[in-house]
Amino acid sequence: MFLPLLELMADENSTASSEKLGQLSFLLDGLELIGFQLTLTVVLVTMFGFFVFKGIATFFERYVRVIYQQFFIAKIRLEIIQALANFNYNAFVNADAGAIQNTMSGEVERVMQAFRTYTTILQQFVMILAYAGLAFLASPEFAVLITIGGVLSNFLFSALYRKTKILSSELVARNNTFQAYIIQVVAFFKYLKATASIQNYVRFLEKKVLDIEETNRKMGVLNSIMMGMREPMMIGVVVSVILIQVNIIGGGLGTIILSLLFFYRALTSLTALQTSYNQFLGFSGSLASMSDFVDDLKANPTLTGVKPYNGFKNEISLRNISFCYLDNKPILNNVNLTIGKNQSVAFVGESGSGKTTLLNIITGLIAPNIGEFWIDNTRVSDLDIQSFQKRIGYITQDPVIFDDSVFNNVTIWDEKNAKTLARFQEAVRKAHIEDFVSQLENREDSRLGNNGISLSGGQKQRISIARELYKEVDFLFMDEATSSLDSETERIIQQSIDDLKGQYTIIMIAHRLSTIKNVDQVIFMDKGAITNCGTFMELIIKESSFKEMVSLQRV
Repeated sequence: MFLPLLELMADENSTASSEKLGQLSFLLDGLELIGFQLTLTVVLVTMFGFFVFKGIATFFERYVRVIYQQFFIAKIRLEIIQALANFNYNAFVNADAGAIQNTMSGEVERVMQAFRTYTTILQQFVMILAYAGLAFLASPEFAVLITIGGVLSNFLFSALYRKTKILSSELVARNNTFQAYIIQVVAFFKYLKATASIQNYVRFLEKKVLDIEETNRKMGVLNSIMMGMREPMMIGVVVSVILIQVNIIGGGLGTIILSLLFFYRALTSLTALQTSYNQFLGFSGSLASMSDFVDDLKANPTLTGVKPYNGFKNEISLRNISFCYLDNKPILNNVNLTIGKNQSVAFVGESGSGKTTLLNIITGLIAPNIGEFWIDNTRVSDLDIQSFQKRIGYITQDPVIFDDSVFNNVTIWDEKNAKTLARFQEAVRKAHIEDFVSQLENREDSRLGNNGISLSGGQKQRISIARELYKEVDFLFMDEATSSLDSETERIIQQSIDDLKGQYTIIMIAHRLSTIKNVDQVIFMDKGAITNCGTFMELIIKESSFKEMVSLQRV
C-alpha cells in the first residue's frame, strides 16, 4: 500500500501501478479487477481497513491469551493442591519443606511468566512466517539471502541460551533453600529473639539473598547482551544482503525495498523471538522443578481402599504389626493389640519405643510393612481412608491454631449458620473454653493471630479439643497433649479429657503419667514391642520399668 501511495504523493497527476510490487502485484490488481481505481482515497481507505482488521485480530489474540493463561495457572495450582492433599504421609516427612513452599508460591509465579513468554514466542513465530512469506513473494532471491543471514545470526545466541538455562536451574535450587530457612525463622522466631540469635540468622539469610540476586544479575547481564546485539546484528545482515543483491545478483531496487520492508518486520520479530526464548529459558528451571514436584507428589499417593467407613461398632484390632522406615531399622515388632469401643487407652514407654509410630498406624497415616489393622470386621487397607479419618479427632503436643477467627479454627471453615453456630457453642462448652470465647472482643469472630500468638498454651489446647469435638468423631487421639503445659493448666485440660471418657474411644501417648491414672488400660512399650498392659495400678505391680517411671515422676 505504501509504494503506490508514494507514487501518488510524488505526482498528483500520475496513477499508481503495481509494477514495483513484484509477485505481490496481484493484491492491487485485485482491487482494480473489482472496479476500484488506485486513487489516493482508495489506497488510504484500504490501508485503514487493514489496520482495523489488525486491531480486531489483536484484541482477540490478547483476549484468548488471557483466557488460556488464567486457565493454565488455575489448572496448575489446583493440580498441586490436590496432589499435595493426596501425598503419602511417609513421603511427606522425608520431603524438602523449602521446595514445597517455594514451588507452591514463587515457582508458580515463574511458571506463569514462562507461559506468557511462550505465547509471545508463538506469536513472533507466526509473524516471522507471515512477513517472510510476503518478502519471498516480493523478491525470492533477496528473501533466501535474508533467511540464511537470520539463521546464521541465531547460532551466535546458542551459547547465551545454554548459560541462561544453567543459571535458571541454579536459581530454583537457591530459592528452594531460601524458602526452607524462611520457614524455620518463622517457626523458631521466639527462640531466636529471646537468645539474641536473630541477627546471626539474619546475616545468614542475607548471604542467601545475595546469592539469589547474583544469579539474577548474571541472567540479567545475558539478557542485556542479547538486547544490545539485536539491532546491530539485524542491520548488519540487511546491509550485507542488499550489497550482495545489488552488486552480485542484481535486481530492481523497488522490489528489494519492498522485500526489505517485509523482512525488516520479520527480523524484528525474529530478534523479539530470540529475546523471548532466552527469557523462557530463564524460567526453564522453574518448569522442570514444577514438573518434578508434581510427578513426585503423584508418585507417592496415599494408598486407600474403596469401602466406606460406616462407624465404629465394637473393637479395633492390630494383628502381628511390624514396621520400619527406609533405613530398614525396625520400629515396631510383632505388635498385637485390641481396643474396645469407648475405651480409654494410654501408650507409655521410653523415647524411641514406637509409641508415635503405632499411633500413626492407628490413625491411617502410615501402613504397616507386615500385619493387618482391622476395625470391627474390616481391614483398614480396604477402607476409603478419608471416610475413616473424618471420624478421628487428633490433639497434638503443639496445638494447631490457624491465623483466623475462633469460629473458623473450631469449624475448619464451615459456613456460619444457626446449625453450625449451635454445634460450635456445644463444642466450646465441652472443651471448657466457653467463658474465654465470650470475653473476646468479637467473640467467635475474633482473630487468633499467627499460631495463636496471643493465647496461652492451655487456651490453644482447649481450642484444639473443641475443634475435634465439633467434628463428631468416634476416636480421640492425643499425642502428649498436656506435656508442655503448667500443672494448673494440665489439671484443667485433664478434667476436660476425663469428662469425655465413655463418649469416645480415647487413645493417648503420655510422658506425664499423672494424666493417665484414670484410663481403662495402660500399654507399656519397649523397643517396638508391647511388653505389658493393665490398669495404672496393675501395671505398677507387673512392670518394674513402669514402676520406676512412676516413682521418678512422684505420681
